[in-house]
Amino acid sequence: MSNTTARSDDVSVLHPAIREKVTAIRDQLHQEDIPFEVFEAFRTPERQAKLQAKRPKVTWVGPWGSIHQYGLAVDFVLKINGKWSWDDRGPEAAYWTRMHELALENGMTPLYNKAGALIEKPHIQLKGVSARDLYKGHYPEGGDEAWAEYLGNLIDNWTGSPAAPVKPQNVAERPPLAPDVIAEMEDLVRGDTPGPEDKASTDPRFQKLHEFIKRWEGGFVDHPDDPGGATNMGITIGTLAEWRGTKVTVEDVRELSRSEADSIFRANYYSANRCGEMPERMAMVVYNCSVLSGRERAIEFVQQAFNNLGLLVDGKPLVVDGVLGRMTMSAIRGADPSILAEAFMDRQEDYLRQLDTFPVFGKGWLNRMAALREFVNTLQKGAGARPAIKMSVTDKQSDLELLIEKLIPGQDSGSREAMIRLLTETVRSDAGAKTPRSAVGTLLGLLTGAARERMGADTPVYDAATTISKGPDGKPPLTPINAALGETFGRAMNGKKSVTGIAGLLLTAFLPKLGVSGDIVNFVGQNSEALLTLFSLITGWGMFGKLDKAIRLMGMIDAVRKS
Repeated sequence: MSNTTARSDDVSVLHPAIREKVTAIRDQLHQEDIPFEVFEAFRTPERQAKLQAKRPKVTWVGPWGSIHQYGLAVDFVLKINGKWSWDDRGPEAAYWTRMHELALENGMTPLYNKAGALIEKPHIQLKGVSARDLYKGHYPEGGDEAWAEYLGNLIDNWTGSPAAPVKPQNVAERPPLAPDVIAEMEDLVRGDTPGPEDKASTDPRFQKLHEFIKRWEGGFVDHPDDPGGATNMGITIGTLAEWRGTKVTVEDVRELSRSEADSIFRANYYSANRCGEMPERMAMVVYNCSVLSGRERAIEFVQQAFNNLGLLVDGKPLVVDGVLGRMTMSAIRGADPSILAEAFMDRQEDYLRQLDTFPVFGKGWLNRMAALREFVNTLQKGAGARPAIKMSVTDKQSDLELLIEKLIPGQDSGSREAMIRLLTETVRSDAGAKTPRSAVGTLLGLLTGAARERMGADTPVYDAATTISKGPDGKPPLTPINAALGETFGRAMNGKKSVTGIAGLLLTAFLPKLGVSGDIVNFVGQNSEALLTLFSLITGWGMFGKLDKAIRLMGMIDAVRKS
């Protein structure tokens, strides 16, 4: 078994001495709108040998002669309009200079020759290290398990020349079997040991999830609107060229074998994003997205979905940087896979709908996402942390409290809280949900009490003489509910509150979903919660007004009878 020759941009397994430095450099470059990305991080000795053999030369050192082999160097390359660029002329020249400045500020350095001239512009490495010392096992302090395990695997799988370097001391090693056990097992399997097989064909978990990918990544296509160009079984011409380490033709893509395609999928997407370490449901959605939208974007969607659910790792949300580091992997393993996978697919679908090519490929993408949701539901649910409702404590009055205080001033905090609970439940409840009679009575009592206070504490609310007679303007007096906010406003809204409230609720609920745009639609969408609360209150006020009118009518009837 040998290591891959594929390029890796995974910074999560780099030595901790540069892991955060690389992230800091990249983040600062992005803040300055300089489009550098990590092109290559850890590099296997097999890949180093392959690069050394290229003509014309792209490197002058062989296996274990590059700092890349020890996880202490990276290559930064410009990525402009989705394409890698090594151009260092014209306006781009300043970009490379700035990248090197940031490297030096963060304890890393570009490569210089003996004359002090800069060579290999993309390459930056930890200051003060040499490949000769590293080969002897003189590693920087602070190497963690992720780095040590990755380097240890490279060393274990290396069979070429020169001999592998000394392993890091903190590599977790499985203890050897006892000699008698070894002898017994060798007797049992002698002569029956199968030959080496391709990893993709012998990994049952990968094959289980890969069945979905094979179903949706069909045969050869070369669509003019597909930026990936010629593609076969989901492998683009660019991906195949990178995998083989040489230029390929459209015909090479057409003749791609199923076996090679599966190996590329497993190495470049499934293994590169460590799907084998994730719960099945998360492994499936991350793997599918890595194939469809890229490895880094898949990790960004994980981080965004996790944060959107309000989940935290070590008391903090995840940094959305597309890097599958310790925190992000802990989040994936610790969250409920069913909920996180669903939130992930929602985020991915939103992204697909925003792409310029959605009118061309959108129907197929959405069909694929629908099928993915069905397939994911057949996988193990798993267990983990579920989203929790967070409570924030503040002494600032909410919009609803301020509204109630204006409508009914002077109420104590207990009365206001009772009304807030009732109105909030009214807004959040399903249509037709029943409100408890006690709550209705409480609210009616508060409103009626406020109206009586406006009219005078000694004024009987349902005095028959008052209800039958007309006011000074010749119009019937307003009921206490309708008069709660004053004569002018009460008459303006008399008979219109229920209709206004219901119409407002319907518009607030459905206007943003009608597919129209404009300032009003944007305002409604941005303030939907406050508008729902306001129109619910107006609707409730109208309903209580009608109840008050009914009581008033009963008083009139009773007064007539007594007369």
